Amino acid sequence: MAETVALNNRRSWMIVPAHDPAAGTCHEKTKPDVVVLDLEYSVPPKAKESARAGLGALVKKLGDSQVEVFVRIDRATRWADVRAAMHRGIKGIVFSGPDAPEEVAELDELITAMERERGIDVGATELVLMLESAKGFWSADAITQASPRVSALGVGRIDLTMRLGPVPQDEFRLGRFLMTRALVAARMLDKQPLGALWRPGSRGGVANVAATIKAATEARLMGFTGCVCATPEQVAPVNEGFALA
Repeated sequence: MAETVALNNRRSWMIVPAHDPAAGTCHEKTKPDVVVLDLEYSVPPKAKESARAGLGALVKKLGDSQVEVFVRIDRATRWADVRAAMHRGIKGIVFSGPDAPEEVAELDELITAMERERGIDVGATELVLMLESAKGFWSADAITQASPRVSALGVGRIDLTMRLGPVPQDEFRLGRFLMTRALVAARMLDKQPLGALWRPGSRGGVANVAATIKAATEARLMGFTGCVCATPEQVAPVNEGFALA
């Protein structure tokens, strides 16, 4: 029971570009449950190195504010990103787009090595997996079980749409199917299920307050307990939509 309550305190996972000068105070007005410092889509290539270099100070500043801090890594540069992210105060790593269990197992090994090197309790760093490909969804259970660090399993958005093609407009059948597959795997393995039922035309950063509340509420009714917020404005409606999760 205690574990369930803890997981339900993580409704809103707000993405914050790690190179943003305001990243250290981003949580003060919106009050997200989790701050996710991003090294993926929201950081332009020319800013990647400086974003990595500043992660240690950001993690410390946010950690001093008693905020749960995760770092979302880029699949293509995940080794460098994890090395940059591993500092005292980090709660975990968000890994988008795993395709196979081996990728998660290898990441687990690197995190363990970095915990030992940086003086972090071994095993303390969580892994959150965001599925974004056909291979990932097909092997959801095996991928999730590839590391004991995995605490949450979620449904990605941008790459998923690009890789799997157009989504039917009416019943959003493909989206519901993939969300259900991720949800079943997460529930079966006692991980937090992350996802929102975004409708065509209202996904990601373009979703307004009403669309965000609807997406979060419908996901809660499916069994999800939180989701990623692409903008600060989505934090409050996501918290409202998942309030009873």
